[in-house]
Amino acid sequence: MNDLYSYIDIHNEIHAEVKGLYRNDSKSYPEAAVREAMLNMLIHRDYSFSASSFVKIYSDRIEFVSVGGLLPGIKLEDVELGLSVCRNKNLADIFYRLELIEAYGTGLKKINDSYSESSAKPQIEVTENAFKVVLPNLNQSQKNNAQTNEEKILSEVKKSGGIKRAKVQEILGVSLSTATRFLNALVADGKLCLHGTGPATEYRMGK
Repeated sequence: MNDLYSYIDIHNEIHAEVKGLYRNDSKSYPEAAVREAMLNMLIHRDYSFSASSFVKIYSDRIEFVSVGGLLPGIKLEDVELGLSVCRNKNLADIFYRLELIEAYGTGLKKINDSYSESSAKPQIEVTENAFKVVLPNLNQSQKNNAQTNEEKILSEVKKSGGIKRAKVQEILGVSLSTATRFLNALVADGKLCLHGTGPATEYRMGK
């Protein structure tokens, strides 16, 4: 378990973002989510099968696949609500005594809670003989969102010849300060240029 966590941590890259005088470091995957997904894979798998559980690491996600689906009569919705029916109670008790789990039935909630401030959400897939937890890469998701927002702004500028901060707010559904931050970044990259001052300020395609 420790070796697996250490291996995942090597691939859990840190993204640094500077805002004013402060630097904010964030990992691609919340440590709490990685921990809970790994524990779920080890504690709740069906050990009567000789097949291996496995972890797949991609650029945009990590997949934890455990052998054994849900117990008969239990649905995914039940588990997501916090219902805990242990396949391996003795094993779960050992992990509880080691203080690696605090309470039964809280793992999936902790995973979801760790993504509460992100538009990207964990995915759960269940079949008769497998249980998969997919954790999205937060930094990759933020990068993709930034690219999408940039494309929307530039598309509007090309269509209208220019854009003001209020229009960016409307298009992206963000605050004035966030709209200004996006526009300033595009100006810094040379993709837009500034015209006018005050309320009349307009952003046009860079030269």
